[in-house]
Amino acid sequence: MIKYFLISAVPSVLVLASIIWLVVALFRRSASRKYAIGLIVVEILILGVLYNQWFVSKDYPRNYLSERAPAAIVLAETATAKDFYIGAAVVNASNPLYGELVPSAYNSITPENATKFRQLLVNGKIGEYDFTKADAIVDFAVSKDVRVRGHTLVWGKFSGKTYPKELDDRIASAEDPAAELRQIMRDHITVTLNHFRGRIETWDVVNEPMSMDGPYLDKNIYLNTLGKDYIAEAFRIAHEVDPTLELYLNEQFGNYTGEGVEVFFDLLKWLKEADVPIHGVGIQAHSIFKTHNLVEFRQFVNRITELGLHFEVTEFDARIRLFDEFEDPYQAQADYMAEYAKVCIENPHCAGFTFWGLSDKSTWFNVIPPFSRMLPNDPLLFDVNSHPKPAYYRILEALESRKVRWAEL
Repeated sequence: MIKYFLISAVPSVLVLASIIWLVVALFRRSASRKYAIGLIVVEILILGVLYNQWFVSKDYPRNYLSERAPAAIVLAETATAKDFYIGAAVVNASNPLYGELVPSAYNSITPENATKFRQLLVNGKIGEYDFTKADAIVDFAVSKDVRVRGHTLVWGKFSGKTYPKELDDRIASAEDPAAELRQIMRDHITVTLNHFRGRIETWDVVNEPMSMDGPYLDKNIYLNTLGKDYIAEAFRIAHEVDPTLELYLNEQFGNYTGEGVEVFFDLLKWLKEADVPIHGVGIQAHSIFKTHNLVEFRQFVNRITELGLHFEVTEFDARIRLFDEFEDPYQAQADYMAEYAKVCIENPHCAGFTFWGLSDKSTWFNVIPPFSRMLPNDPLLFDVNSHPKPAYYRILEALESRKVRWAEL
């Protein structure tokens, strides 16, 4: 996600470069002055286009508000009847949207942050747990017969946010770093799974083992200390603690072809050949700056099932600005979302499809730069006033037309 933050600096860099070029052009005695000034003009024009595209707030027509009469929300009921999960990420149980849209819209939820290693600890202190926030989210879902996906047991990115900063210090000072990390990982997985036993039956065991910077495994504290065996070990510990759990490897994908994808499939094959108890792949599908190629996506998930693994789309959203050129951006967004979701809905080995937020009011895009300045984001099924958008109805239609049932591999 860090690479996305850098985008917010691009316009400032262009402005600075333009000023420097202008000063040089005005005060140098050179025949290339006109050429330099021309470059400045081009840079300013590019800056203007970028600024208008990404930073100027826009107001898209909301035709859907007048096209349909208000009706009961039945998405979750339909999904359940069709043996499928439609989910949403939930930040905290106190959000009024949680009680408003669950369980009518969603029959599955994922705690967005509350069940991550760092967030379960008291002031980031390893071994000192406070499950209060996570329990509030989980218990409400369980009381409504809504499935909960646990997210996540092991994630080596973003020290101090997803895992405790103390872990870095402990490993750096340990006499035997590998033994120290193995014990901490085992203890955390054991405590967490035992605490949620019977309430959370599906877990993202390892999150984002691939690097965001290239086609290789992320060089995080787990890989650097234990090698890639940390991935297999985490799954084995989880299965040992509770053999009834569905265990997933969750990963982000910008594309569904290329060298990075092949490295990921090599990892999956290695895990399967080593008889690691992995049951499925979680697919993060944030459409941030471009939409995904759906032909490639279908081929991608088929490769997963050919390995004997299930899959779920675990994190999905699609920013409305990606559909800026359409006459009705919200309808275009709906068409894209539905076609993407249908790849899962029509596959008997896909357990579910989770949107990364309850509504446009609670999307992560609205609080993280630079997206918080690129309004509107509106990437989900319900708008900021909880009105169902065209995407809601297109997903509902896709579920109503579902012909397959969940099938084991």
